[in-house]
Amino acid sequence: MAKQPAHLDQWAAEMAKIFSADVYGEDGPSLGTDIDEIEGNAVLAATAVFDAAMAHALEQQNRKAPDQVPCPDCQRECLVRLEERTIQGRMGPATIKEPVCRCLVCDRDFFPSAGSLAAGWPEPHAPCAPQSRLRRCQ
Repeated sequence: MAKQPAHLDQWAAEMAKIFSADVYGEDGPSLGTDIDEIEGNAVLAATAVFDAAMAHALEQQNRKAPDQVPCPDCQRECLVRLEERTIQGRMGPATIKEPVCRCLVCDRDFFPSAGSLAAGWPEPHAPCAPQSRLRRCQ
């Protein structure tokens, strides 16, 4: 589990005030607003923060990735590009950009993990699924 910054509760309370004012106005929700609507709006806010936090952290991480990594099969240098995909996170789906490499010599794609990018060397790959030429290095 990730370490929670000490100020997170305070930050969340401030963001909640701003969100509430945007959604309901400065006086907050009317007496006729039921708890289901309030909860639905809170879930929308949490999801938006989740999406933005994931995208921002991964963007920062991707900027640190090398331009090239060796192919796990032939060890020739391959360009690292970013490909958008949707993953299932703890709070639901999130669209991310992940590093993808294409080895022109081996005619294969591979997906270096963050750990292997940091080391500059992909880890051994898992075997291909029969219906796909794509393999993931994990």
